[in-house]
Amino acid sequence: MLDQELNETAVKAKAIAEIVEIALNNLMKVDLSREEALAGILSQIAIQVDKKDLEFALDLNKKYHKSFLENVENT
Repeated sequence: MLDQELNETAVKAKAIAEIVEIALNNLMKVDLSREEALAGILSQIAIQVDKKDLEFALDLNKKYHKSFLENVENT
């Protein structure tokens, strides 16, 4: 049961990451930089979600942003 739940969560997380990447690519096609596109998406998300979700996102940022940057540099 737990393995199935973890797998479903991983599939959903991957789908969300891929959709965000598609959105970023489309926004960059209209001359936004990647950072501008991310900031625009983040702004819309910040408006639409509850504060607790933003706080959770900030915790994720503190834990994983450095690792993300290292992975981006190595690709």
